[in-house]
Amino acid sequence: MKKLLYSLSIIFSIVLYTSSCTKIRTTELAVDLIPAVDNMSVFDTTLEITTELYSLPDSTRILYSADHAIGIMEDPSFGTTNAEAYVQMQPQLFGSYPFGSSSDSIIGLDSLILSLHYTSLYGDSNAVQSLKVYEIDQSSDFRDSSLGYLISHPPFQVSGLVGQKDNLLFSTLNDSIAYLKVKDTVKTVNELRIPISNSLGLKLMYLDTSYYKSDTLFNSQFKGFAIRPDAGSAFKRALAYVNFYNAGTRLRFHYRKIKNGVADTTTTDFVFRNYANANLVNRDISGSPYASKLQNGSSNQEELYLQTSPGSYALLKIPALASLSNRLIYKATLIADRLPGVEDNYFTEPSLLFLDAIDSANNRYYTIPNSFIRDDNSGLGYTPSIFGGYLKTDKYEFDLARYVQGIVSKGQTSYSLRLYAPYITIPTLAGTTDITRVLRLNPPIASGRVIVGGGAHATKKLRLYIIYSKI
Repeated sequence: MKKLLYSLSIIFSIVLYTSSCTKIRTTELAVDLIPAVDNMSVFDTTLEITTELYSLPDSTRILYSADHAIGIMEDPSFGTTNAEAYVQMQPQLFGSYPFGSSSDSIIGLDSLILSLHYTSLYGDSNAVQSLKVYEIDQSSDFRDSSLGYLISHPPFQVSGLVGQKDNLLFSTLNDSIAYLKVKDTVKTVNELRIPISNSLGLKLMYLDTSYYKSDTLFNSQFKGFAIRPDAGSAFKRALAYVNFYNAGTRLRFHYRKIKNGVADTTTTDFVFRNYANANLVNRDISGSPYASKLQNGSSNQEELYLQTSPGSYALLKIPALASLSNRLIYKATLIADRLPGVEDNYFTEPSLLFLDAIDSANNRYYTIPNSFIRDDNSGLGYTPSIFGGYLKTDKYEFDLARYVQGIVSKGQTSYSLRLYAPYITIPTLAGTTDITRVLRLNPPIASGRVIVGGGAHATKKLRLYIIYSKI
């Protein structure tokens, strides 16, 4: 009886196949319903994958509302990352002088503080770095941009050092801080405070009031700040992330003025309001193990060093897939095993790996045909727990059952694949020619790296595992 029931289950599966050969999906059938491999009616096979590692051409832009990276991070496996940020701070309103009725009432400036809202850290929290703040030169092309600048944009010109924060211990960036605002004690948390020279503050306070009539006029006198890590910092091991769009980011003037004939202490804030921002991120991989793996002439590599944007990608080819005979696919899983790296406890893996198809004839990338299912209700635009990409038990797995079924049953194209960990990617939806999907996968920028086994690894090959029945 058991054999009869088992045979009937196989027949039922074949009926499902004939009605729609690309609709069988392990997540729909549930793992428990995948037939056991008995090598009589249900079989399995593993297809080898050849792998090559390349740097990823990166057109990433950091939007005004995104977290910006600042710092120098020396990673023993992947090299050095340098990140600097640019931001313009302006009066909260234009059309009137922001320091009162006129500059004649100002007695003096006590201090000028640039506060940056801290959000997170990547790397070693024991990092100790110094940050320098420069005024952006008026001759630079830095201006407001709602799209943001490319992270590969050349550094903007600066005119002089106006502030610095020395020997900043990164582990303290999320500490609460108490300081005086006028006569009150203010407590804040997640705030990076950098003293700015009073000379710059006085320059802004004594500008002709006409420059405060519009942002264009104000910009002609002050373009903003460049915040750069000091290459001579004591312990360059992490990136700190700040958010300009958060209300915690501001330029605060503490000054004295005459009010109703009496000296009074007060404050005025400039804020981030016109989207003039940039985050420039540079990777220097020279001399690192990662650099030795990039385009080294090998047609099949043992180790794949995958780094988030700006980073790398692995080119995957599955030679046997295009010639695979017609069969009923129960499961087809691409499996990448994580390999141990140096100081993985500090330099952790990306949130997600992503897999797409390379359409080299048309110079574009497709989502994996049949297997990638868009989900407009998901914040990511799809469901990684179904498609794959999370690290689980030291493995990354991608469900390619529908993709493989389309190849073996309908003669659909077997593509080369791209495995990578992008900050943002915009592949074309498979089955269309111009409909793209914006996927924001690994924020914040430059956080995450991992090493996985390549196609030539001795014990942990990157592979495609298939469970199937013959037709």
